[in-house]
Amino acid sequence: MEVVDMVAARWRHRMLLSLLVLMAGSAPAQAVNKCVGADGRVTYTDGPCGSGSRVTRVDTPPPLSREEQMEAMSRSDSLVREARALEARQAREAAERRRLDEELRQAEAQRQRLEREESERQARMAAVPMYSAPIYPVYPRYRPPVVVPPAPRPAPAAPPALMRSYPFR
Repeated sequence: MEVVDMVAARWRHRMLLSLLVLMAGSAPAQAVNKCVGADGRVTYTDGPCGSGSRVTRVDTPPPLSREEQMEAMSRSDSLVREARALEARQAREAAERRRLDEELRQAEAQRQRLEREESERQARMAAVPMYSAPIYPVYPRYRPPVVVPPAPRPAPAAPPALMRSYPFR
């Protein structure tokens, strides 16, 4: 909330400053005297200075032409637009920072909760009594291996008949 108030205060300050600049530019040039008193106090006035004061005349520029006034107005408007855009961007960035900070706080709270639960679980595990007798592993009972008979071999093929001698007739 205070960021919005600061942004609004800056905006109002800039608008007032730009209005004063514009009003000062539209006034006719006047003679301005700078009066420095005996005590060192400085006073600006358009009238005569008091006795015992050191007087310095301040030259003021001539009044602006209509074109120069319009240019100053357009420059002022562009500066105001840029300031508003900057303030909007800063407000978005501030909102993003707040969102990220909130996510970080939530993640930290989640981490602390998980650590607390883990320490409680370990405390409960420590409270469980240990077995008084040693526990040995139980091996499966011995079973004789199953004998698989070999596959029968095919009967050998009969050898080919021997060649008889060539008959001579």
